[in-house]
Amino acid sequence: METYKDILNNVSITANEIVIGENVKFGKNVSINVRGKFEIGANSIVGDRFTATAEELIIGEYFYNGPTDSRGMVIGGGGANFPYAKLKIGDRAVCHTGHINLASPITIGNDVGLSHDVDLITHGFWYSILEGYPRVFKEINIGNNVIIGWKTVIMSGVDIADNTVIGSHSTVTKSLLESKAIYAGCPAKLIKHINEPTHTEKVQMLEGLILDFKDLMTYYEVPEFTINAEYPYLYINQLQINVSDFSYVGEHDVVTDAFRDFARRYGIRIYVPHGFKFNLTRK
Repeated sequence: METYKDILNNVSITANEIVIGENVKFGKNVSINVRGKFEIGANSIVGDRFTATAEELIIGEYFYNGPTDSRGMVIGGGGANFPYAKLKIGDRAVCHTGHINLASPITIGNDVGLSHDVDLITHGFWYSILEGYPRVFKEINIGNNVIIGWKTVIMSGVDIADNTVIGSHSTVTKSLLESKAIYAGCPAKLIKHINEPTHTEKVQMLEGLILDFKDLMTYYEVPEFTINAEYPYLYINQLQINVSDFSYVGEHDVVTDAFRDFARRYGIRIYVPHGFKFNLTRK
């Protein structure tokens, strides 16, 4: 078995194989126990009170589990000591507080957000099956670009399609298979489909976003900057951003970092190795 320890911050990782990418940061009181392989990709952040017990735990790049409340993030629970306890999380996932139960395998795609107190439950049982009571152990599969709202519960055997929004306080008991849709409720039901704006509407939205950013910057001591757009490209100082696929070229500075932090509130997530920084001083 391999081990990784940070005694000062009470970080302990034990696994048969440990792979930690570049620029990974661990918070305080982190405990990860994996019998097989533990892997976490580059530029990831694991926050305080993150605990995991699993057969296998694979996490992609730019994972974010930031500073949390006293509950922290718990991976494992009932069945975590069995060989089915496998969790795979894609790139650029955000997971706040909550519980991921691994009585059965779970797969989470790229660009997925789990809001605070989201629970993923892969089993259900109590009374004896010999008396006619149910027993359920089934995996959960979450597609790409899915956001799961605050205090939502995902039950066993559920598949969630790509590009899906699940409202807060929902309970998902059956698979949600329609992509580009919004679901909510207990049990969760289809609320509406998402219709992509026209090119003209996108141009207008991008112009409005720029105006909002300029207004925000009036509250801060900020060096002079230039910002303009020709959809799908936005130019801010020496940085060119494609707001369609979130790629970028050019140089970063305090203003572009402030813009990236601002733009993610519009769902435009631009990732760079040093993460989000907002170093401006209020006037």
